Amino acid sequence: MWVRKISISLLILGILGCVSYEQYARGDARDVMIVFDGTLREARFLRDILQDTFYTPHAEPLFNIYPLQVEQFQSYRGYKNVVLLATYGARSFELFQEAFGEKGSGMYKGKNIFADGDFVIGILASDEYNLLDFLNIHKEEIKNLLLERVNELYSVKTYFAGHNKKMKKEFGGKYGFTFDFPNGWAYAIEDTNFVCIAKHYPDRFMSVYFESFERPLEKEDLIALRNSLGKRYFEGDRVEKAYTRASRIPFKGVLATRIYGVWQNDSLIRGGPFEMIAFNMNGRFYLIDMGVFAPEKLRKLEYLMRMELVARTFEIVSP
Repeated sequence: MWVRKISISLLILGILGCVSYEQYARGDARDVMIVFDGTLREARFLRDILQDTFYTPHAEPLFNIYPLQVEQFQSYRGYKNVVLLATYGARSFELFQEAFGEKGSGMYKGKNIFADGDFVIGILASDEYNLLDFLNIHKEEIKNLLLERVNELYSVKTYFAGHNKKMKKEFGGKYGFTFDFPNGWAYAIEDTNFVCIAKHYPDRFMSVYFESFERPLEKEDLIALRNSLGKRYFEGDRVEKAYTRASRIPFKGVLATRIYGVWQNDSLIRGGPFEMIAFNMNGRFYLIDMGVFAPEKLRKLEYLMRMELVARTFEIVSP
């Protein structure tokens, strides 16, 4: 009798496992399927306005974009992220109606459309000309929607092991500011106005340098500061200027400078990608620096993006 019960239990687990595998959306968090009808013009146009390249140090795209004809999409219905381009009367219009029902021209979004856990953006226009015009006008909005989606998926991975509430409280008590730390990180360096935490598999670090006065937020000033910190704390890490890119971004209610780039250590023969966010807040200066050392991995951008999610939980702790 017990053999029969075990067999039934294993059968149920097998069935549940199969259902779960088929049920949930698959693919990388940054995979984007662009479904279109007719020529590739609209899909290529959207690909070009969405795409961005980062050096880690290998060239790595922000999104992995796959243009698909309607008939090709049948093999990709279960992927995580889909952008559906449609015009009235086209074959893609039927797919649009399946996803969003009877709608007028415009942009729509939804989850769990073709598979549990997917995210679908649908864009409907009267004709190809108006579709191209819509894509051009709303390109930043479309890109931001996809970035929000990627960050949502990465947040789940980042905090899968839980939140380190003890570290968050302890860190705030020591330094007057803190983050929502995931489990698995540990202190690596602690100094008067510098602290660094690290995590393995792959090797990642996140440091904060802070001062009781404000500093300039210009790119060259920040690179020079990072180089001085690399010399002091990391045996000579320096920035490869040729790979750097800087922008101004909103961060916790202030305007910050964000710099992506590649760090190199000539004596240790090491290197990898980094991202730093510098800002002044309440009369104080903060430099959050995030880096990866993973020579065994070709794709490293995910780890920077996941660390930025942690950096964006920065908060000042009241004394």
